[in-house]
Order: sequence, then structure tokens, then C-alpha cells
Amino acid sequence: MHGGRGDLRRLIDDLEMGRLTGAAARDYILLLQEFVDREGAVRSPSRALTLFASPVRGASSNAILATTRLQDPRSIDLPRERQPRAAVAATVRVGGEGLFVVSTHLENRLGWLQGLFGDRARGRQAEALLQALPPGHGIVGGDFNTMLGRNEPAWRAMLARFPDTPDRPEATFRDRLVLDHLFVDLPDGWSVTRRVVKDQYGSDHHPVLTDIRSP
Repeated sequence: MHGGRGDLRRLIDDLEMGRLTGAAARDYILLLQEFVDREGAVRSPSRALTLFASPVRGASSNAILATTRLQDPRSIDLPRERQPRAAVAATVRVGGEGLFVVSTHLENRLGWLQGLFGDRARGRQAEALLQALPPGHGIVGGDFNTMLGRNEPAWRAMLARFPDTPDRPEATFRDRLVLDHLFVDLPDGWSVTRRVVKDQYGSDHHPVLTDIRSP
């Protein structure tokens, strides 16, 4: 959300009018980072929305916004490196199944004496997040800041835990870096597609859209 500057209301409108998927989304869940809860930002013209947000730095939060009930919402603190980092998690019911959903934002860089752009901090944070997750099926999304590519420990660890993740990463930042991810572990027989949305909606990152269908 680029410090709250992203146009969340327009994104919601495009989802509900079918401009992103070709058909109006029956239900949707938004996993947001750098969310700022400004008045009217999460308004839907047609339905009630459920929001769980947990501040990380100042007014900036990780958040989950959904058309369905968020059960057992909670915040997960991650190992601190340069700045405080965390995740928010909840459980939703989809197609009769319970799925955990998580929104997170990992470290982007360290101090000069720590290697500045090394990947070890993100690796530790990803491992801590995985240890905090419940067993079973779920989705983890967010800005993982994996600027060094697919060999980053954080990326590898998440792929190992979420085997249904589509294996076609696309750049989400400045048309060259894959920083933002949706990792997926689904029940048997479910299908998933994923793509990066061209419109940035006022953010400095492109949204990642995953379409999940139950049998």
C-alpha cells in the first residue's frame, strides 16, 4: 500500500465489477502491507467487509481484508533486524474447508556492517513465520523483499512448505524484481492460478492476484 498511498477503494471496485478477473469476485481476501486505515479506504459499495490490521511501525500495518469472516485473528512478531517486522494471520472458511491466511512483510535491507542487501535476515524471518503457522492448508502472501532471486533462503523455505504455489514468478517491482509472493497449500482437487496485475493502484509495487477454486 506504499505507506497508505495505494488506491484501495479502486482495487476493491475493480474486483467487485469483474475488471480484474473477467467476472465479479464472489468472495475475496486482500493481504495488505503498509496499510494505513484512512476513513473510507476499505468501503465496499455492495457488501460488508471484515478487517484485521496490526500496526508495525507508526500508523503502518499489515492487514487482512475479506468478504468473509476472519476467525482467530492474530499478530505474529518476526525476528527484528533493522526494523520491526511482523505478520497477521486468521482462519477463513472456503468451500467448506478451513484455511489459514497470512499477510507479512520481511526485511528489505540491513545496516552497512551487516551486508546491507544480504538475504540471511529474510531467511530467519521466514523460518520464524513457518514455525508459527498451524498445520494444514493455507495461504501466505506479502512483500518478501526477495531481491536476490529464487535462491534466497526465504523463497526456498516457503516453496517447500506451500507445494501448490504456481511456478511462474513475475516481476512485481520496477519490472525486474520478484518481491511480492502468494504461497499456496490447498486441499486435493482445488485449482489455483496466479498473475501480476499491471495496474499499481498508486503503490510502488504491483498486486499479485491468485484465483482459487474449490471442486
